[in-house]
Amino acid sequence: MKFVLTLLLLALAASQANAIQQPNQDTQIKGYHWYEEPVKPSREEDPDKKERQPLPPPPPAAEMMDMHPDDLKAMLENYLKEAVWLRTPESVLAYYRIQDVVRRKAAGFTAVSNMVMLQNPTLSGASQYPITSPGRKAELQQRANNQAQYLENFRGKYALALFSTEECPYCSPQRNILKLVSDRTGLETTEVNINKNPSAQARFDVQVTPMVILIERNSERWMPIAVGVESATKITSNAYRAIRYLRGETSPEQFLTPEYRQGGFFDPGAPKGESF
Repeated sequence: MKFVLTLLLLALAASQANAIQQPNQDTQIKGYHWYEEPVKPSREEDPDKKERQPLPPPPPAAEMMDMHPDDLKAMLENYLKEAVWLRTPESVLAYYRIQDVVRRKAAGFTAVSNMVMLQNPTLSGASQYPITSPGRKAELQQRANNQAQYLENFRGKYALALFSTEECPYCSPQRNILKLVSDRTGLETTEVNINKNPSAQARFDVQVTPMVILIERNSERWMPIAVGVESATKITSNAYRAIRYLRGETSPEQFLTPEYRQGGFFDPGAPKGESF
């Protein structure tokens, strides 16, 4: 009896082991190693995904001329993309028809702008900044005369200081240029070697050389007007601008505005309080 029971237990154990070693045929991995083409899982088609359809012909030119620029811009971009996509004569022609309308609208705006500027000369800088050669020559002469007359009034009240060092290779040419400025404007000049005068370097916050600073006599007010080798014209212009600023005649935003243009088209402070 015990012998029969033992045989039954052994048979049951062998059956369970065989089931573990041989998985179900439905769940067994299949593929190239089993000489079978693996079955790819099927994907359901997205019902919202539709094939891109070509755009309809653009509207008539008269209708597009009345369109808002934002709408016309969006249409132009869409038809450009379609022309690049399809590359057919019809799609490219449709794009250029829209482009032609855009060109005409821009040309119309330019024409109206010219007419408006002629009718409203205060909105145009043509009267204060000529672009022809005779006009530019006259404007440059006016600028030079204005600066010379203004600086003449303050030649004893302001001076120019050149800060230098022995090893500075650009201090010598700047020294010669500064002498020319002094001869033209009458402003006195002096040179300060920051290696020998560190207190002056600290007082005027001199970080590089050569550096030119406009100094108001008998005052604590000063202003840098040139860094590196600058032309005599640039130093003269900056000296003129710095004096006007230190005297409170201009604001920082008006630093480049000469006296004869103050309150005009090129004065950034002029529109304050104005009404059109």
